[in-house]
Amino acid sequence: MSAVVQETVASPGIAARLPPSLLAGGAMLLLLGSAVLLAPWLVPYDPNGQNFDVLLQAPSPAHPFGTDNFGRDVLTRVLYGAGIDLRIGVLAVIFPFVFGSIAGAVAGYSGGWLDAVVMRTVDVITAVPFLVLVIAVVAFLGPGERNIFIAIGGVGWITYSRLVRGEVLREKHLEYVAAARTLGFRRWRIIVGHILPNAIPPAVIFAASDVVLVILTTAALGFLGLGIRPPAPEWGMMIADGREFLSGGWWVATMPGFACMYAGLAFILLGDGVADLLRVRGQ
Repeated sequence: MSAVVQETVASPGIAARLPPSLLAGGAMLLLLGSAVLLAPWLVPYDPNGQNFDVLLQAPSPAHPFGTDNFGRDVLTRVLYGAGIDLRIGVLAVIFPFVFGSIAGAVAGYSGGWLDAVVMRTVDVITAVPFLVLVIAVVAFLGPGERNIFIAIGGVGWITYSRLVRGEVLREKHLEYVAAARTLGFRRWRIIVGHILPNAIPPAVIFAASDVVLVILTTAALGFLGLGIRPPAPEWGMMIADGREFLSGGWWVATMPGFACMYAGLAFILLGDGVADLLRVRGQ
């Protein structure tokens, strides 16, 4: 009995076994998500409410992040903008992750003409830089959240397909796959139930950092006037609006810029932590 107690006391807790970067990234995202959810109670202002009595007011106790050229509270707009950018960042990664992983797994396992078609499609899309393609698609379809999803989803799946295909090519020659074929399992059951769970970790790790790319892409589209339509408080559009006031109102562009950096750092730490966790479990 005493040996069991000693072993229980000596064994580290779950938090102690998690990588520090995973804990730091998770804590930062939890803080940001809580601020987004509690924004109506944390800030007393309307994100689109204009007040011409406080135009370009410097940071103060009443307005910790200052006000913009329309007298709107910058902190309020940053918090409400976080909800928009995080929603786009997370949701715009789900479809590329799912579709790209399935396409890569099927192509890698099947080989032949199907693999050739998928990979040649990937090569054609890869020939043009990601951001250029997204800008072209959004410029053609028009600005708006839905069109941003379409543009990023139509381009972003190629990376996941390449990652998963490479893992599937390695996994499909292992003994457990040969055993599944011997038992007469159908192709989809082998791919989805056996190979994909072992081939998906690199794609999961990349997805965490891909959220950062999507957030920065959304900010870049907003900066170019192709993002969320005004007066919605989107970070990129706020940075673009504030560039005219950098000399006398630096906070208008700087505060949403810092928010964008904070979110990016949080997801990067989260991705590094997931990679470390999978690396330790794989040893």
